[in-house]
Amino acid sequence: MPVKTSLKSCKKQHGFTLFELVVVVLLVGVFMIFAIDRMLRIQIAAERVSVQQTVAALKSAISLQTAEFVLSQGLASIETLNNTNPMNYLQELPYNYIGLKNYHQASQYPSASWYYDPQLKVLVYTVKNGNSFVSSVAGTPRIRLKIDMVYQGEVRREDKIRGVSLQSIDDYFWKYD
Repeated sequence: MPVKTSLKSCKKQHGFTLFELVVVVLLVGVFMIFAIDRMLRIQIAAERVSVQQTVAALKSAISLQTAEFVLSQGLASIETLNNTNPMNYLQELPYNYIGLKNYHQASQYPSASWYYDPQLKVLVYTVKNGNSFVSSVAGTPRIRLKIDMVYQGEVRREDKIRGVSLQSIDDYFWKYD
């Protein structure tokens, strides 16, 4: 039995109008802009948290090493920790630690990596998302840390040692917190 279609029903079956297509494309574009911005903020937050976690692990490892030195050799022995590579005290190195490097070649090192400069005696993290990072140091966006002695009062004498600290050399902060 043949199917009869009327001219009226054929006209109702059509695709998108140009206006509807433009609206859909615009909406998808707006959603993509928001999604990309959100992904960038998540990426920045992930890098910031990763750095904070590594620094916290380093501080814990240094505290344990300090306690071991004090118990075995006395308080004055912790002065040997001064200006050493903090990564030496971690049980497991971070995946992005690239070892001993010279700062003068820092532009050649991958971003989002840690390295220790034995000449300057500084642990350095090269920031991946430099546009979201503000530091008081000029040049390549980076965080510089070092082990330093903590003394009782202003006198820096062996008998006035209170402990060891991992300190940032430069002031810094992350945008988009």
